[in-house]
Amino acid sequence: MSNRYPTPYALGNTFHFRYTDNNGKRLRMSTGCSRKSDANRFIREFIDTLRSGVNSSVTLREVIKLYQNPETNPKRKQAVITTAFYSDRYASHTARHAKDLESVLDRSMRKLLDKPLYLIIRYDVKQAAMAIVDVYGACNKSAKLYKLLKSIFGQAADDGFIQMNIAQGLPDIKYQTSSRKSLPASDIQIVLNTPSLFPNDKAKRLFTIFATTGLRRSELLALGPDQLRKDVLVVDRAYKDDSLKILGPPKWGKVRVIPLCDLALKAIKEEFEDNQGLSEPLRISSRMLSIWFKIIRTHALQLDLQRPEAWAELTPHVLRHSLNTNLRLAGLSDILISEYMSWEHQGTNAVQEGYTHLYAENLKPVADCIDVMYGGETNVLKFQIRK
Repeated sequence: MSNRYPTPYALGNTFHFRYTDNNGKRLRMSTGCSRKSDANRFIREFIDTLRSGVNSSVTLREVIKLYQNPETNPKRKQAVITTAFYSDRYASHTARHAKDLESVLDRSMRKLLDKPLYLIIRYDVKQAAMAIVDVYGACNKSAKLYKLLKSIFGQAADDGFIQMNIAQGLPDIKYQTSSRKSLPASDIQIVLNTPSLFPNDKAKRLFTIFATTGLRRSELLALGPDQLRKDVLVVDRAYKDDSLKILGPPKWGKVRVIPLCDLALKAIKEEFEDNQGLSEPLRISSRMLSIWFKIIRTHALQLDLQRPEAWAELTPHVLRHSLNTNLRLAGLSDILISEYMSWEHQGTNAVQEGYTHLYAENLKPVADCIDVMYGGETNVLKFQIRK
């Protein structure tokens, strides 16, 4: 094969080229590019890959299957070496998305799945995006599957399966996000003071803990007695998935120490006592928790609440976002809220993280504020708002 590269020619809106494969057969191929400079770059990378023969037989299906198991996920294996953060929880989510991605492509683009990576062009990737949207619509799910597909090509290029990332620069799937509703503090206070809304005492305690601590579902279900130190809670673990079998660090790997308000402290102590002194996490399945929240949601809508439309979407995560919103409305500093809630992408956190280290006692105003908001206290606020 000559060292020269084929010259692209326009055919319709894209450039094509002719080449001779390793068996001496003359073939024609589309670059999937509408600009000649991009087409030339594609041709050079393609011919270089063809000449080197590097992993030329590896198909897209084979690579996607690597992501369907956290143990074989190339990004996770690379993160172990580079010490980059790639949580087990994220790897398990990726495994689920990889299975869905293969299922979608297997329906309408089976030839693409079984095609060697080096033969796939940008046009194929764009068609895959359309196939994903045809199944799920333009939504968050589709965006995640398409991002995974593009990242697969990026990692494949990094690992040497292909010599260029053909998905580089392709836009993400755009969709309109629905604004997350928050529950007013007065509504939460009414619900907490109406025990008949809850299916049982345990459901009321768990609702109270969610509402007053901002714990994520995976963090609360992993809660153990050893995490409670007097009136302070150490959030240092979470379940990796809904199977509730494997414990790991919290989301983003951020361990936090938070003081508890009186409502949360009382509910957590009662829950541990109900757990009969066992050192294991709370005995409740994720499915049962969802059933209880559905019952609470149904009963709450029968009350005269300020924002019933928000209660129609009640979940543990809605309570977390509501706590964040209500603390901000109460005038607390964003940096205190960010540390208490363990927000990874809070703007003020990024600015002040290098200069401020917040200890648990510095976060006490947050706990005091929660008691005032949700406890129904009418006395003067016990905390001072820092300007």
